[in-house]
Amino acid sequence: MSGRFVRASSFRHVHGQAAKPEEQFQGPQVQCAGDGNFIASNGKYMAFAGKGGGGPVNILRNNQPGRIPNNMPKLEVHKAKVVDFEFSPFDTQLLATAAEDNYVKISRIPEQPLAVQSDCLTTLAGHDKKVVCINFHPTASNVLASGGFDHKVKIFDCEAGSAVLSYDDQHRDALNHIRWNYDGSMLATTAKDKMLRLFDPRDQKVVAEVEAFAGSKKASCEFITKHNMVAVVGFTKSSMRQIKLYDIRNMAQEIHSEDLDQSAGVLIPYYDHDTSMLYIAGKGDCTVKYFEIVAEAPYLHFLSAYSDNKSHKGLCFIPKTACNTQVCEVAHCLRILNDSIVPISFQVPRKNQDTFQSDIFPDTRAPIAAQTAAQYIAGGNPAPEMTSMRPGEVRGPVMTEFVAAAPKKTYEQLETELAAALAKIAELEARLA
Repeated sequence: MSGRFVRASSFRHVHGQAAKPEEQFQGPQVQCAGDGNFIASNGKYMAFAGKGGGGPVNILRNNQPGRIPNNMPKLEVHKAKVVDFEFSPFDTQLLATAAEDNYVKISRIPEQPLAVQSDCLTTLAGHDKKVVCINFHPTASNVLASGGFDHKVKIFDCEAGSAVLSYDDQHRDALNHIRWNYDGSMLATTAKDKMLRLFDPRDQKVVAEVEAFAGSKKASCEFITKHNMVAVVGFTKSSMRQIKLYDIRNMAQEIHSEDLDQSAGVLIPYYDHDTSMLYIAGKGDCTVKYFEIVAEAPYLHFLSAYSDNKSHKGLCFIPKTACNTQVCEVAHCLRILNDSIVPISFQVPRKNQDTFQSDIFPDTRAPIAAQTAAQYIAGGNPAPEMTSMRPGEVRGPVMTEFVAAAPKKTYEQLETELAAALAKIAELEARLA
């Protein structure tokens, strides 16, 4: 015996499955200038930057695929190009947009979106230059973090309509990316000064900072809270794309660094806290790679990649509570191609899909706020509200409105249907005779 063994993992054989042509969204006119993801979705709606004057944002329901009409619903609340947008994690109708007009705006989408909606609920002012990244707080209602080209980070109380916390002097260049950790007690930022910073916005000092990458292109970050890590993706001086993992308790040196490839496309990361899987896609790539992160060295394990013959311009992942557990779907993303938006379902192959697979679907964050904005500002750090993903037991607003593939039928079910069909044919033939 060689002594080799295969590392045990429930997600070793996860595979990506593209939606059928009739389940895709054809003919979108997506504005793909800049470093944003260009699309956001909460499982019920999707929003993507549209082409045209001002900053139109197109709104579509995830369960209405097909040819996109020319008169599709539009949100026109900005006076300049919208570069980032995000749905509230606790309200399916609430959308935040950030634009080059220096404002963040909060809009409520009607249940039946209007052809053109020009009114927003709240305008959040405070940035002196364009706002390029936003992120809703994961446990506090109506709390939003934003970063701009003015080197500032703002924490807004969306209900009050004002910035309640501000970091004006900690960043030496424009912001690139901003992310809360799992319970919202800490914030991570990347900026054009090539630094990765961690801090609690309620404490006016940076907890830790490190020069993550030597390259000048956008770097993005994701908290790996389960293992006290933060993952950051970016570029070396020679445009080599890399992943780095840092232990948040000691940021002096990365604990893992891995080269991906030599390419110019900005990387888009997404981390699933339930499965500890990190998905990475680069703009202009034809693949979505996914890794599993564990607590022991070498920490990062490549699992596989979804590959296509068409490159994507941007993509986003939907919330975990909107995934279809009946087909063992552990993640679901939307890819923007040149002439379509294609849903991709990442599934774990299981023989018995009729039974809820509790080992790959642990309790996940519920779309329910654990605290108010005032409680967060006062120092609250409650754990996120949790929910079972078992069908019929998901707590919070319903977000599952995408078109999902039906579970595969068993051999016995097919045999029963065939016998019934043959019996019906025999009956009809007898009548004709």
